[in-house]
This record gives sequence, structure tokens and C-alpha cells, in this order.
Amino acid sequence: MRKRVLLLLWLFVGAAVWLGFFDLYVSRGAREYGQVHAEYELHMTSTEPLMEVVMARAKHDGLVAGSIWAGVVVACGWLTVWSKGSARARSGARGSL
Repeated sequence: MRKRVLLLLWLFVGAAVWLGFFDLYVSRGAREYGQVHAEYELHMTSTEPLMEVVMARAKHDGLVAGSIWAGVVVACGWLTVWSKGSARARSGARGSL
């Protein structure tokens, strides 16, 4: 029972990491659009940027980066729970887990 709770907690940590990375990349996309649009208004670039294009790329990048980092965090957390549980079963000693 305790092992399931720990695994579920690691899943929630992974969700928080995913949301954090996704938000970071989307906010960077908004800043990038502002910068590119300002460059267009100053006639530094010839094509007007489209908000949809810039934000679609930012969302895609956030989805990829968030998924990778959340997957790594959850996998490491679950590996920790699994290794601690199997070590306790091998030694026969009572641990804190």
C-alpha cells in the first residue's frame, strides 16, 4: 500500500514538472513573438510574424521538453521506490519504506 502511494506521488511530481516546462516554453514563445514583431515594426525583417506559427512551435517544443523531463523524473522516482523495496525484500530487514 505504501509503495503505491509513493508511486502515485512520483506521478504527481512528474505532472508538476511537465506543467512547469510546458508553461516555461509557452511563455518563451510569447516573448519570442513580441521580439520578432518588434523587429518587423522596425523594418529589420521583411515578413510579418504570425502569432499562431510562433505559439504552435512554442507549444510543440514545450510538449516535447516537458514530456522528456517528466518521463525522466517519474522513471527515476519509480526506480528509487522499486530498488528500495527490492533491497528491503532481499535483506529481510525492516526499513523506513
